[in-house]
Amino acid sequence: MSWLTSLPALLVAVAVVLLPGAALAWSLGFRRTSLLGLAPVLSLSIAGVGAVLAPFVHVEWGIGVVLVTAALASAAAWAVTRRPWQRPAPTAVGQAVQQGDGWPTLAAGAIGVAVGALLIARRVIQLVGEPDNISQRYDNVFHLNAVRFILDTGNASTLNLGSMAGGTGGLSSVYPAVWHSLAALVSQLTGASVPVSVNVINLVASAVIWPISVVFLTRVVIGPRPVGLMAAGVLSAGFLAFPYLLLVWGPLFPNLLSVSALPAGVAAVIFVCRLSPTLREPPLRAWLVLLVAVPGLALSHMSAVNALLAFSIPVVLARLFLYVREMIRTKASARKFALVAVASVAGAVAVVIAWQKLRPAPYNGWTPHQTVPGAIGEVIANGPMKTDATLLISVLALIGVARIVRRRTQLWLLGCYLVAGFLYVVDAGFAAGWARAFFTGTWYQDTYRLAAYLPIFAVVLAALGVLATADTIKAAAGVLALKVPRAGVRLRGIAGFAAIVAVCLGLGWATQAGPVRGYVASSQYFFERDTKDSIVSSDEYALLARLGSEVPEDAVIAVNPWNGGALAYAFSDRKVLEFHMGQRETKSMRVVAESLAKADTSPTVCDAVRETRVSYALDFGTQYLLNHPESRTYPGLQNLASSGAVKLVDQQGNAKLFKVVACG
Repeated sequence: MSWLTSLPALLVAVAVVLLPGAALAWSLGFRRTSLLGLAPVLSLSIAGVGAVLAPFVHVEWGIGVVLVTAALASAAAWAVTRRPWQRPAPTAVGQAVQQGDGWPTLAAGAIGVAVGALLIARRVIQLVGEPDNISQRYDNVFHLNAVRFILDTGNASTLNLGSMAGGTGGLSSVYPAVWHSLAALVSQLTGASVPVSVNVINLVASAVIWPISVVFLTRVVIGPRPVGLMAAGVLSAGFLAFPYLLLVWGPLFPNLLSVSALPAGVAAVIFVCRLSPTLREPPLRAWLVLLVAVPGLALSHMSAVNALLAFSIPVVLARLFLYVREMIRTKASARKFALVAVASVAGAVAVVIAWQKLRPAPYNGWTPHQTVPGAIGEVIANGPMKTDATLLISVLALIGVARIVRRRTQLWLLGCYLVAGFLYVVDAGFAAGWARAFFTGTWYQDTYRLAAYLPIFAVVLAALGVLATADTIKAAAGVLALKVPRAGVRLRGIAGFAAIVAVCLGLGWATQAGPVRGYVASSQYFFERDTKDSIVSSDEYALLARLGSEVPEDAVIAVNPWNGGALAYAFSDRKVLEFHMGQRETKSMRVVAESLAKADTSPTVCDAVRETRVSYALDFGTQYLLNHPESRTYPGLQNLASSGAVKLVDQQGNAKLFKVVACG
């Protein structure tokens, strides 16, 4: 299968993650760069909220849910933002404010996004291989089957997705579902298989949402500087930490989606705090877009909300500092100072409570891999998890830091990067204990998840570094032009054009010739079908492709989820007894797993077979995921060829499909 045949699915996915949010952003009053930058995160909110609400009105998941939710949200946004109470954004004395970008700025941002998208897409395609390959790792068994579950049930709600793996309602059935619902939507609209839809959504998150969002954040921070915006787009393709670590480790696909849109959430916080140097939005519009963006992040993965809280702290403190300074300058009353103090303390308490409550059950299975100094070095060198250092980007980021410190402006941006670095260092270098649990428990104390946040601010800092370098070159060209007056205008034009070309070519080459290339090449292994660690081989792919014509639609197949058998559900749309390795088992399920081969001689086993409605069984051999001890707790599904309880229906290599013939 070629990626060219997957192009319709890719185009549909791009439309789904851009157009609904763009309509809502336009209705809120955003235009040009802001409209494009906010479109993805608002689309996630539309999909997530629509999926949660649809079951309450007895509507199944589909494109209609997205369109109706987008239309209703857009109409409400239009009505609210155009009421008489809307006030223009306040402007500081002597501060230039620009509500819309000119075409040169838009073109530079678009070129940066396009180059970054092409570079990332190339590497993601190289990593995955064929478009119907799957990540042969633990979490993906759940993710693939969850997409099929949505297609089968018509329910894409975050409040329900966990029920596939044994959730019985309430919090046990909650699982962030936006990523899965988008993949299901692509399959519905194009007929693409679940593996293809999954890879397409990952490609769009990595190569479309991520560069758009981070270039938008850069625009909000640095202003309409074409070289900086172009650099941000190209630099977005130069990090291992995102998106590649999340595509390989886990895999953490819902996290991937939430992190890809998180820069837009940070930009919304900056709007609310009125800290963008040239983009100011009316307070009502700024607050609305932040409030509307949060559900998209939360329903993609709840940890994104905690990340947004953490990264908002420096921004809010900067706003508070400016506000208090103005109060001192104008000699505000003691009562006003008291109100600000009370509000600040209440806000801090609320953040701490949210930080502690918005997290999963305690888990400390992932141990630190570094010393604290070593972890700090990984942050500075942009080489997390003992990967190779990304030298050029790191140097540019340090130049950006120096520019901020020298000018003493936008120190809050440096604060955001320090917060991201602090969380990473705590998880990577601190021993297990209360500090590690408190600060990083939201992310299961998993350093890979925290590493993914570092590029958000490293991109902006590196773009500032490029901008500082470009300004130095421009100044030098200006001095030379003064010495050669006739050539002055031409020289400036040539220098500007040369800078743009150098940014695209130089940064593009540097980001792809470095650690990214080697990491992607070495990680292809996890998407290959016939390795010593894969759980679905080429033979098993072939057998699963025939399963739909050999097994009735209402049948249930007994499987060992540790050897890939559970993926019969995702691949072939046939129910399996266990959808994932972590699924809650009933007593009858355990009897089938341990003793199905004895069903012809055991009434107890037959009772379990009838209760579970098992009528087929898959034997995918003894190559197990992670070689986990639990993988060997399914003896009833091994060596079935010699059992009188089943009959061979189909075989491809060592992969076998049996029909249960015992138990009447």
